[in-house]
Amino acid sequence: MMKNKVLLFIGLFIMTLLVSGCGDDDISIPLGENGESISVGGNEEDGFTFETENEDGESFSLSSSKEIPEEFPSEIPFPDKYEVFSTSQINDNGDEGITVSYLTESMTFDEVWEMYQVFKEEHGYENVSEMKMDGMNSMTMNKGDDGMSVNVIPDEEGKQITVTITYFKKAETTE
Repeated sequence: MMKNKVLLFIGLFIMTLLVSGCGDDDISIPLGENGESISVGGNEEDGFTFETENEDGESFSLSSSKEIPEEFPSEIPFPDKYEVFSTSQINDNGDEGITVSYLTESMTFDEVWEMYQVFKEEHGYENVSEMKMDGMNSMTMNKGDDGMSVNVIPDEEGKQITVTITYFKKAETTE
């Protein structure tokens, strides 16, 4: 039921942004008498947010911007020079996913790939999968309830490297 509402409201979110002209005002819409609500807001410069909560207090939020979220682990390495072009953050009842995409010309494809291989080894991540295809390397790794995937893609000349890192942390449960 919650998932259907989320899909419905993602559509409403997009429609609201189009109608509002991506203004700066946040909009909160109550969905009934039981405390269910949805909030949307943002602008092109600062990013967008989408939040929903049902009567049981279960929540889902999605946000995007060009700034690395504070919750993104600081130990995950980046080149000396890079430009973030997209970030997104999803929180589903405490389970959190953060995706950061950036471009760099300060390191080669092989240097970037090696940087994340070294990170994996030095921080105790277990290799789940690794794929190397023409023009793209990808790996997925886990450490406890933390998971991470890294995709490294060079441009045709091999000068500009696109990297997408997705970090996932499962909500801590008290038993």
